Amino acid sequence: MKYCITIIFAILFIFACNKNNDNNENEKEEIIDNMENIEDYKDFFSNKEITFKRLDLENNNSTNNNKYYITNVEATFSPPINSVKLSEEEKNLVIERTGYFKDYFYTESLFVDERIMATCLVGYMEREAEKLDAFIISLRNMKNDNNIKDLTEEYYTLKGKKNIQFRININNASYWFYVIFEANNGYYLILNYTFPISYLADSVDRIANSLSSITF
Repeated sequence: MKYCITIIFAILFIFACNKNNDNNENEKEEIIDNMENIEDYKDFFSNKEITFKRLDLENNNSTNNNKYYITNVEATFSPPINSVKLSEEEKNLVIERTGYFKDYFYTESLFVDERIMATCLVGYMEREAEKLDAFIISLRNMKNDNNIKDLTEEYYTLKGKKNIQFRININNASYWFYVIFEANNGYYLILNYTFPISYLADSVDRIANSLSSITF
């Protein structure tokens, strides 16, 4: 499994653009300080000006039948087919060495497909508008990094839950794909898929099947 960890480090360091940037930390603190003064603040998913489009995903024969239960969020999902779940020790080693937005949310599980150098992270954060907004702003600000060639932000409902999706192109070589679900049982579910552009078609199919497997 040491080889697997080495691969993950190689994958994630490609994306280590600005996650541990001191400016982001200062920005997050400023956002939280400002929002503490707003009474009855509603979180991102309560914004009536945003239209959340319905997202329908169809399963196919490549669906992973392995189901994992995310205790705090009270949800289940299947990681992309052929992905292997890292041990708790291996997961913590990756998070500690890469950062991986660890100051924003807790990483529950980390899966990896060594063949196509793809990862799937499962995380969650407590339902606090300040934390959620700080994380969303941090993702949006990644577009200011020279390594980011494109960043899209879209809004959907899936399995009756609103979600915001970020697709981030890193140097026309790899993608980050974040999906943040509205709170369930007091927690936001966060899924992050990373994969090389050379496996774009295959990865999109696997991710679609993984997302369609989610139940709350």
